[in-house]
Amino acid sequence: MTSLHGTRILATLLALLLLGGCGSGLPERGKVTGKVTFNGRPVPEGTVTFYPKTGRSASGRIQPDGTYTLTTFDEGDGAIVGSHEVTIESVQFAKVPQPKSFEAELGSAKTGKRVDPAAMKPQWLLPEKFSVRGQSGLTREVKSGPNTIDFALP
Repeated sequence: MTSLHGTRILATLLALLLLGGCGSGLPERGKVTGKVTFNGRPVPEGTVTFYPKTGRSASGRIQPDGTYTLTTFDEGDGAIVGSHEVTIESVQFAKVPQPKSFEAELGSAKTGKRVDPAAMKPQWLLPEKFSVRGQSGLTREVKSGPNTIDFALP
């Protein structure tokens, strides 16, 4: 009987430990929105990423008007409260013309007509240094609650 009693106590303790972790258990976050501009004009696409000293990074897609909203765990939940290194990557890739029909696609395959590799080269909308962690020179502090963090890049 003692063994059964000991097993029940152990099972109860284990259940309490597991249930104790059922809360959010996630670090405190502050909602972060903002706008990215370069030479006074909105950056139309890309990604903003905030890297905390410890924990998961937060990122957000830049919209055509230059605005962004950060997500760490759930859509739009922001970034972990504290100091962050920041990167901003904004690159456009050439749009490859698509054949208008299956016959046109077959025709280009037969003629060996290919897309010029130079046309496929990415075009950086911001200096590439802003996209490299440790080289961007961008840092920001995220506080509890709503944060508006704009980047006016030269």
